[in-house]
Amino acid sequence: MKKEKSLLDIEQMLRDGSIQKAHEELLKLLDREPDNDSAWYMLGGLFRREQRWGEAINALNRAKFLNPDGPAAHAIDSIYEILRFQNNDLMNP
Repeated sequence: MKKEKSLLDIEQMLRDGSIQKAHEELLKLLDREPDNDSAWYMLGGLFRREQRWGEAINALNRAKFLNPDGPAAHAIDSIYEILRFQNNDLMNP
C-alpha cells in the first residue's frame, strides 16, 4: 500500500517542480481531510498559478471559510486586483 502524502510532502513536490503530481496528491489529501484549510489554500495557489481564476477563488473561499484569520482572504483580493488590471497604454496605441 502506498504511503499517503502529507501537506509537507506535497509542498516538497511543488518545490521540486512536480506540479501535476502535487496537484493529484493534494486532491487525494482533500478527499481524506476536507476541512484542511491549508490544503485548500495550496490548491487555490495551484489554480492561480495556472490562471484558472474561478477555481482558484472557489478553493481560496473554502480555505477562508474554514480559517477566517488565514491568508486566503488576501490571496482572493490579489486575484481580483489581477482581474481588474487594465493597461490603458495598450488600449490606446
